[in-house]
Amino acid sequence: MSKRGKTEFQTKRQNAQENKETTSEVDHIDERRFSKDLTQLIKESEELRLDYMRRHQMRNWVSLNLSILFVLAGAGVFGWYFMMEAQVVMPFFVLIASFLPTIFLNIWAGEPLKAYARVHKREFMPKMAKALGGLSYHPSRGVSAKMINKLAVVPAYDRYDAEDCFMGNYKGMKVILSEARLYTKARKDAPVFNGLFVLLEAPEDVFEGHTIITSNDKMVNAYASTRWKTMSPVNVMVSEASWDRFKIYSTKPDAAAHTVNERLLKELAEAGDVFDKAPITAVLFKKRYIFMMIPHDKDMFEASGLFVPVTTRDQALRVKKEIEQLLEVVDVFDLYYYNDEDKESPAVAAVPPVETSADDADTDDADTDAGDNSDNRS
Repeated sequence: MSKRGKTEFQTKRQNAQENKETTSEVDHIDERRFSKDLTQLIKESEELRLDYMRRHQMRNWVSLNLSILFVLAGAGVFGWYFMMEAQVVMPFFVLIASFLPTIFLNIWAGEPLKAYARVHKREFMPKMAKALGGLSYHPSRGVSAKMINKLAVVPAYDRYDAEDCFMGNYKGMKVILSEARLYTKARKDAPVFNGLFVLLEAPEDVFEGHTIITSNDKMVNAYASTRWKTMSPVNVMVSEASWDRFKIYSTKPDAAAHTVNERLLKELAEAGDVFDKAPITAVLFKKRYIFMMIPHDKDMFEASGLFVPVTTRDQALRVKKEIEQLLEVVDVFDLYYYNDEDKESPAVAAVPPVETSADDADTDDADTDAGDNSDNRS
């Protein structure tokens, strides 16, 4: 083997190994073990909250008393210069200077609030992820920005923020789930999308074409004659009226009619119901990838208020239910195997971004690296 070929092989093997280490194996969540782990986590989280609350209260006490001392001292010096020295300018400078330390003291007193939120994500959330079937947690990662621009379902945006990312391997599929927000320059404070991005990657090819499944009627009305104009509608019969909420478009409608079956629509419908009846959208693309976007305004993974007792149990049980429902989509494809570790994973392939359209969605390699995501694209 040539030196160049050997180097390329070593690079591929290293990339595959890093990808395997990043995503842990996910098991079905054992109810008894989860309850036990959750009880311990709540106890630790409450102890952490009380510790930082005491720090905050102590700093507030110190800050308040020192601020009063500085202000009184400034007022005394002000009176001396003004009454005894008959000066006008200097007393006001002294009085203003006496208030400056109070600003820094207030910042110092508020630091435990920020520190508590940081420690919550650094220490508590990885333990929570592990309890949720063995997932790994990454506070500031998510589905690749390069990939979502190729799907023809994401609204135009200028900034993409992703956080609270859970990753793992479930029955042979790589799973990435994170909170996601998309912003435009015109609406910097109000996201055009706020919710969850989910990416499933099969180890081998499963389906053909680029297929969009959505219960979002606004999306259908906006894109059916524009972004999806080269795609054809697909009709799938279902036995339950509650599952008949999806519109399906595909570049290969015949193949899609076999792939998108009643069971898949049932699981997607139930996933939408779990997330407060959200209009869920799923994209089957690149033969082995499934992307889901789920509008969800609630911030699922932030720490509770420092002065509010930890109520993690209800939140954790809800997250557990949501993750289990999303994993039901994997079961539809019966992928109970995993590719060899020496095979280069397409999940870490670096590919230049391309314009979003249904035409090229089936030809370019997908980038699904769950790296840091703060992107400016539209």
